[in-house]
Amino acid sequence: MFFAGCSKSDSVGREEQKAKEIVVAIYRDGAIDKLDAASYDGPHFLYKMIYEGLVEDGGEGKILPQLATSWEISPDGKTYTFKLRQGVKFSDGTDFNANAVIFNLKRWVNNDRHAILTSVNVESMEAVDDYTVKIVFKNGAYPILTELTYPRPVRFLSPASITNSAGKDGEKFTKPVGTGPWMVESYTKEHEFTLVPNPYYWGEKPKVNKITFKVIPDAQARALALQSGEIDILGGDLIGKIPMENLLELKKSGKFGIYTKRTMCSYFIAFNQNVDAFKDKNVRQAMNYAINKTSIATNLFDNIGAGANGLYQSGVPYTTAENNFGFANDKEKAKQLLEAAGYRDTDGDGIREKGGKKLEFNFVLSTGEFPEWKQMAEFIQSEFSAVGIKVNLNVLDKNGYEDATMNTKAFDIALMRTSSDSWVPHGSLLELFSILVTSKAAKAWYDKELYSNIITTLNTLNEKERQENYDKVFKFISEEALTIPIYYPITSFAVNTNKIQGFEIGVNSYAPIEWQKINVK
Repeated sequence: MFFAGCSKSDSVGREEQKAKEIVVAIYRDGAIDKLDAASYDGPHFLYKMIYEGLVEDGGEGKILPQLATSWEISPDGKTYTFKLRQGVKFSDGTDFNANAVIFNLKRWVNNDRHAILTSVNVESMEAVDDYTVKIVFKNGAYPILTELTYPRPVRFLSPASITNSAGKDGEKFTKPVGTGPWMVESYTKEHEFTLVPNPYYWGEKPKVNKITFKVIPDAQARALALQSGEIDILGGDLIGKIPMENLLELKKSGKFGIYTKRTMCSYFIAFNQNVDAFKDKNVRQAMNYAINKTSIATNLFDNIGAGANGLYQSGVPYTTAENNFGFANDKEKAKQLLEAAGYRDTDGDGIREKGGKKLEFNFVLSTGEFPEWKQMAEFIQSEFSAVGIKVNLNVLDKNGYEDATMNTKAFDIALMRTSSDSWVPHGSLLELFSILVTSKAAKAWYDKELYSNIITTLNTLNEKERQENYDKVFKFISEEALTIPIYYPITSFAVNTNKIQGFEIGVNSYAPIEWQKINVK
C-alpha cells in the first residue's frame, strides 16, 4: 500500500471529503508499484496525472510550456535550451530544478529500449544553472519537441523515488512522486487505487478531493457498475472502453451524459512477414479487397466511427488522398489476385491452398482494452472465408497479446491500433516499421528502403522537402499493402451527470479527461 497526506479526524470532514470523491472504472490494474516515469509499465494516463514534462501537448499541434517556461532551438535543430519553471516542488516536498531534470534524462536517453523516439539520441546535456538545461541531440529531428510531451518516458519523478540498489541497474524505483496535480493515496493491487491532489502543485488545483479507480476487467460489468451507481465515469480508450452495444444502450436510456470525440487512431491488421504467403503482394492486396470496411461502421457499430481507407486517418499531418489510401471492397478482385498467386480450392472444402498448404492463419487479438475487436474480428473472419481464406481467432489477455505482438511474433495476422494524436505519423511509423529491440523484428513490417526514408523524413527540417519525403513513405505503405486498414474509432464516455459537473474530454488518449475541471454537484 502507498499512503500520502493525512485524513481528517472528525466525521463531518470525512463526509465532506467523501462527497467530493469521484469513482472511475478502469479495465486493468494501475501498476502503481511499477509506475516509474522512465518505464512503460502501467496506464499511460496516470503518468500525465502524477508526472509532468518540460512541455505539454495542447492539441491541434500546439506545444505548451509546462515545467519549462520557454525554450530556444538552434538553427540546425540539435541544441535545445530550456528555461525551467521556478518554485515547483515534487509531491514529497523536494525541489524541482535543473539537477532533477538531468537525473531523470540520464535514466532513459541513449537507451535502445526507447529507440522509437528521435529524442532518445543525445550527444550531451548539462545544467547551465539551477533553472536552465541545455540538451544537444545527435540529430536535428523535427518531432523532438513533440516527443517531450509524451506520457512516458519523458516525465520527471523525484530523485528521492529512486534508491540505490545492488541490482542489475544499480537503482530501484520505490514509489511514484511527481510534480503533477495528483499523487497516490492508496493502492490495492488488482482492486482499486486512489489519487488525491498534490498539495504543492504549482498550477490549476483539482476541484475534487479524491479520484478512486475501481479495477473492473469485464466490459459488460463496467457498464453495469455505472448503471448501479457504483461508479461515476465510464469510458476512455486507455481507461476502460465502452462496448458499442452498451454505448448505444446508455445513450438511449437518457440517464447519462454521453461524450464522444474523434481520435487520430486507426485499427488495422498487421501481417507477420515471415509467413510465406504474405511475401506475395497479391495475397496482401487480396486480403485488403476482401473486407467491406464500410459495413463495419454502418452495420456493426450503428454508424459510430468510420470504415478505414488508408492506414492513417485524414487529418493526420502530411497525409493526403494521393499518398494514403486503401483498397475498396471487391471480393471478385480478391479472388483473382489469389488465383494469380497460385492459391486454388482444389478439394472443395472452401479453403484455398498452394503446394499442399492451405490459406489458414492464426488471427490474434485482445478484447480487454478494445471490447469491440471481437465483433470486428468475427466479421473479418467471415469476409475472408468468402474468398477462400480461413482464419482462426485467438483471443488473448492483455499480457499474452503484448507478448505475441511485441516479443515472440506468435501470430500470422494480428488486430492492432496505430498510436494516436501527437504520436502520428512520426512516432507511429517508427513503432510499426522499424526493428524493435524486444522482438528483433518490426511490429508491422520491415523494409530497409522504407525505414531509411522514414529516418530521412524525420531529420528533414525543410517543410516542403518533408512533405515530399512523407509522400514517398505513405505511398509505399499503401501501394505495397503492408497492412490492412480496418476502422477509424472514436473515444466515448458515459457520465453520471446527476453527480458530476464540468466533465470534458481531454486533448488526447494519454490525457483522456480534463481531470482538474471535474467537480461534484
